[in-house]
Amino acid sequence: MKRGARSLLATLLTVLVVGVAVEARADMMEKLAGTNPKERAGIQTAFMKSKLGLPEAELAKVAAINLEYAEKAEPVIKGSDGPFMKMRQMKEIQGQKDTALQGVLTPAQYQAYQAARDEMKQKFEEAIEKKAAGGS
Repeated sequence: MKRGARSLLATLLTVLVVGVAVEARADMMEKLAGTNPKERAGIQTAFMKSKLGLPEAELAKVAAINLEYAEKAEPVIKGSDGPFMKMRQMKEIQGQKDTALQGVLTPAQYQAYQAARDEMKQKFEEAIEKKAAGGS
């Protein structure tokens, strides 16, 4: 295969994968739009409780942080911005939330939280790759 054809093929594959990723994230935003901040915060808190084994005192603080940032994310989720802008805004909100969580969690708990979150992100990306490859 000629260099130009390979380059074109690589570009097309990249566009396809990025397009599927954006579509998957847009689908996720649509699903999130069907929930409210309290529901999302409750799910996040339950996830963190199971993964981190938080004592009740810390759990209450984490629940408050999760609710605060779920409420901050609400206008982004329900907004009319495109998926790239929404992803950028959600990343910024997540960064602020991470800073707040670091003030409550021990370094070991925060590291476990990051590892669990990274694992979920990896599974999501694998699902996107599978969808791009034509899987279901």
